[in-house]
Amino acid sequence: MSFLEQKGIRDYFEQTVAADQTLTDKQRAILQASLELFAEQGFDHTSTSDIAQKAGVAEGTVYRRYKTKEALREAVIAPIIDHIFPSLAADFSRDELQTKYERLEDFFRAVFSDRFSFVNDNLQELKVLMEMVFFTSDGRQAVMAHVAPGVVQQMMATLDDLKARHLMVDWPNDLIIQTMLSLLVGYFARTTLELPGTETQRQLDFVVQLLTKTFSPALTEQ
Repeated sequence: MSFLEQKGIRDYFEQTVAADQTLTDKQRAILQASLELFAEQGFDHTSTSDIAQKAGVAEGTVYRRYKTKEALREAVIAPIIDHIFPSLAADFSRDELQTKYERLEDFFRAVFSDRFSFVNDNLQELKVLMEMVFFTSDGRQAVMAHVAPGVVQQMMATLDDLKARHLMVDWPNDLIIQTMLSLLVGYFARTTLELPGTETQRQLDFVVQLLTKTFSPALTEQ
């Protein structure tokens, strides 16, 4: 199943929290409300009173379990890093990276089509997660430990296969991945800023053409 067919981050979060037997029903409601409000309003603009009201509990109930709003933020981030991101990464590795592509363009289109769609479908959640996770050293290290190794390893294998079949230029894998990531992050930033001309299909076609031309083996034969 590809990302296009999967549920969003909020749905995965709800399922993960519901399966945690250490939480009470009120605690699950608090965590679910927190993620939704952080995504819709931002962490700084969300109060514990807002969270309590959306969760249908007294504000004191929030504080009994989570002493500060920062502690609540950590409780929201934990299942995302520990369970949701690895699950999404595993699906990506299984679906897009284990396919044997006959053309370099097909590889880039499959990868970026799903990534762009995932960004579009989960933009608000990704914005707050970027703020809460990637701009703190602990958050970055946790993501690197839980998500990056499996995806990078499979990506390396896919790139090596494309090179072995002379579909991709024999350049260092780390630099190829860096280029791909920079374009994905650029799309996320552009979409977040709502810049003109951010239509998904337009961006997808441009990125695919750019990467195909850049990494075509014909480049080294000229």
